[in-house]
Amino acid sequence: MKIKFGVNTLVWVLDFSEKGFSLLEKTKNMGFDAIELTPGDEFRKMDPEKLHKKLDELGLEVSLCGIFNESNDISTDDAVIRQRGIDYMRDYTDWGKEIGARIIGGPLFSALGKKRYLPDEERKAEWDRSADSLKRIGEDAAKKGFIIAMEPINRFEIDMINTASQAIQMCEQVDNPSIKMMLDTFHMNIEDINIGDEIRASKKHLVHFHTCANHRGVPGNDHIPWGEVNKALNDIDYEGYGVIESFAQGEVAAFANIWRPLVEDQDDIPREGLKFLRKALK
Repeated sequence: MKIKFGVNTLVWVLDFSEKGFSLLEKTKNMGFDAIELTPGDEFRKMDPEKLHKKLDELGLEVSLCGIFNESNDISTDDAVIRQRGIDYMRDYTDWGKEIGARIIGGPLFSALGKKRYLPDEERKAEWDRSADSLKRIGEDAAKKGFIIAMEPINRFEIDMINTASQAIQMCEQVDNPSIKMMLDTFHMNIEDINIGDEIRASKKHLVHFHTCANHRGVPGNDHIPWGEVNKALNDIDYEGYGVIESFAQGEVAAFANIWRPLVEDQDDIPREGLKFLRKALK
């Protein structure tokens, strides 16, 4: 197993922009191998050549995080909105390739925050629309050498793919080498019966990993079974990023339903978390 450790910019800001370029240096100085950018729509406002140059100067690798919302949900029955989501991913992967990224992770199958009871027939129709959209996204991504890593998200944030087994099912239905999956220990702690077993079951499709505390604080100062995680990742010979994701105090944390400070110094989450993870996952 070989993990390159990264941190998501959501630890500090909601939408990464050129104003946050200092975070690149902070990430490098903390000892990370990579940074995961969550720019929202800000990516269209950033010069990819300038950003790529800065990443290269620092020797930082980069991954991307993305979501869909009601305006570009690829699972909706509105064909115009689905197309908007497909076009969004084409734009995002074009820009991502220019900055040197090769992977985008997130709940890239439905709109984040969509939570409804649906009859089985409607649920299946929505699922199939998402799969068809992902096939089209995958065809474009494959031409660029890009990977889309779908992330199972817990039941309180989305209603389509909550577990590793559901993500596997979607990967196999889409059947495209550019449509893969990622896992996040925060969400797995809520949804999956056995974290180690689900990591092993995901071997064929798992390309990205979020190494997060069960409370979104400092990894290691929590009850995630890190020994089990380490064994499972080694069992499948995982090679990819291990990214710490948390959320800046204030408006960003509120977006993620975090209502109390997790640490006195926000930098402690990545700084102390990285120290722990380098010992725990090897």
